[in-house]
Amino acid sequence: MTGKYLFIILTFFVGLLPATAQENEAKVLLDRIAEKFSRSNGVSIIYSIQPEGEYSYGLIKLKGEKFFLKSPGMTTWFDGRTQWTYLEANDEVNISEPTPEELQTISPFAWIRLYRQGYTLQLESSGKRASVIVMTATAPNKEWQRIQFYVEHVELYPIEIRMRRKDSEEDIVIKITSFDAESENYPDDMFTFNKKEYPTAEVIDLR
Repeated sequence: MTGKYLFIILTFFVGLLPATAQENEAKVLLDRIAEKFSRSNGVSIIYSIQPEGEYSYGLIKLKGEKFFLKSPGMTTWFDGRTQWTYLEANDEVNISEPTPEELQTISPFAWIRLYRQGYTLQLESSGKRASVIVMTATAPNKEWQRIQFYVEHVELYPIEIRMRRKDSEEDIVIKITSFDAESENYPDDMFTFNKKEYPTAEVIDLR
């Protein structure tokens, strides 16, 4: 059964499902989306982000747990364990080994690996183009207390993400303006910092 017809069926019955069934259906959809990301040779996403009254944009390339993130004034590489963050204004690169919680702050797509624990899931109403999956934290000390995914019906990718921190009443809104699952396999060195390309940068090891 294609994703398109699965979503049509879910759209019709979601109002009749008990909470447990809705959570199961939401998890099935997130599992499918996560699998789409993890099995791809590479995913390229252009997005805009509006955090707490500000506005920014970025390009992120993903391959499994690895990512390359480019935004104004900052470039980040993550090879699955080590992260390098180059700050253009300071001409410096910071090296760290971020925790899963820290990755959620750095990469707006870290939810791909983290939704399976610490959150309840709910599949809410769907529109003509997208369904809404809501993740609610089970513990009050989690950095992100509520995350909403607007998922495109046919291609199964998020077109908008709304994230709310603890002790905040305002959502951070991430809108996907371009999504491309690349056929070309991204090389591993795309996700590591190359000192030769930044010869004057000061390297600060924070590990």
